[in-house]
Amino acid sequence: MTSTYRFLPAALLFLAAGCTAVEKDDTAEVVVCAGPTVDPIAEQTVTLGDGNAVVTAEVKPCVAEDQLSYAWVMDSAPLDSDQDTSLLGGGETAEVSWKPDVVGTYVLTLVVTDQNGLISQLVYAVVNVVSGNEPPIADCGANKTAIVGDRVDLDGSASSDPEGAAVVFDWSLSSGPVGTDLGYDDVFNGDKSVASVVPDVAGTYVVSLVVDDGENWSEPDYCSITVASENVAPIADAGDSSALSPCTPPDFHLDGWGSYDPDGDALTYAWTLLTSPAGSASYFSSDAATPDPYFRWDIPGEYVFELQVCDAGQCSAPDVVTYIFADETDNAPPTANAGADQSISKETDCETDAYVFTCEDCPADSVTIDGSASIDDVDGDELDFYWTEPTGEPVIAAPLSPTTEVSFASFPAVYDTATIKTYEITLAASDCSETDTDTVIVSYTCIGTF
Repeated sequence: MTSTYRFLPAALLFLAAGCTAVEKDDTAEVVVCAGPTVDPIAEQTVTLGDGNAVVTAEVKPCVAEDQLSYAWVMDSAPLDSDQDTSLLGGGETAEVSWKPDVVGTYVLTLVVTDQNGLISQLVYAVVNVVSGNEPPIADCGANKTAIVGDRVDLDGSASSDPEGAAVVFDWSLSSGPVGTDLGYDDVFNGDKSVASVVPDVAGTYVVSLVVDDGENWSEPDYCSITVASENVAPIADAGDSSALSPCTPPDFHLDGWGSYDPDGDALTYAWTLLTSPAGSASYFSSDAATPDPYFRWDIPGEYVFELQVCDAGQCSAPDVVTYIFADETDNAPPTANAGADQSISKETDCETDAYVFTCEDCPADSVTIDGSASIDDVDGDELDFYWTEPTGEPVIAAPLSPTTEVSFASFPAVYDTATIKTYEITLAASDCSETDTDTVIVSYTCIGTF
């Protein structure tokens, strides 16, 4: 871009060059002004996005009352700038402002003309525009409503960067209603300013947008899509069929929480016992109109249940689940594991009087015994635990716990002789009908020393 300014008449060329004309009369010399002058303009730096850049010139007219006009021209701008130089033009002030659109160096020129057509020298103003490196701002637009199967467009074009940098878009699906098959990346044109989602079930979808200015990511902005449809029948899910241990508690828990309605409607539940073993007097021991009622079974065999769920307008197809309760004779016994044997070793001080030694007692002490490895039962049953010791000397803190502390009382020590006390502590691990035992040996060795 080149700058232009008005050329002077030939008669005034010597004035525009900064010269002066001298006229003589009989009494004195008269100095004629060559035209307005402009002081050099200092180079300045501004931050992109902070508003308009302002350049001010210091101008000296020939006479204070002179009328001046100012011709500001943008001589050059960064290559990727879309700056409209016509925004500068002429004016009635020694100050000009404009809004930079990209980072880089802008060069302005100024020529000042007075009412006599006298022109100042050409003055350059250099403005360096730097990035403030503020993160961009994402704007995903307004929330939407839609019908299942319709395309929903989301407009993020209002997203911006404080420094005016171009932004890159990244849309994703943050959440959806129960039953949707859409994932986080099921957003069409997810890298464009306008993205689309095609909802597959009714309910509320949340879509997020983040934008990148090449250096920073924005915070996410979230928009919701509320989707309705003609009523769709709900789906019943009675759970998975399975074979159960005879140790299963008498009140057995059914599970219909996997049921759902594609429209997101509230559901009602109806459980029915279809078949049970001959002679059974089993029954629902809690309300069968809940997602997870209790059922009391009484004899081994096969129990078949049906679940149907309904919304306000339609009911689901029934779903069937079968549970087979094993006979007690098929129960696999647990395997008790009392843990590794343990030992305590102590020394105690002795005194002598005429070669007769008197020793302090061996101190009281304790160990922790652990039978938790017994929990792995073949049938998956929960186990009961019971720790015992035949002498009754040790104190077992929690005999019904898989892990417990065992305390040993003090006892007399003998000089230069090891006193050893050995205790066999037995763990009984039981399910509902079978028991297994294992023993851990704890030895306490104490010697009197002088």
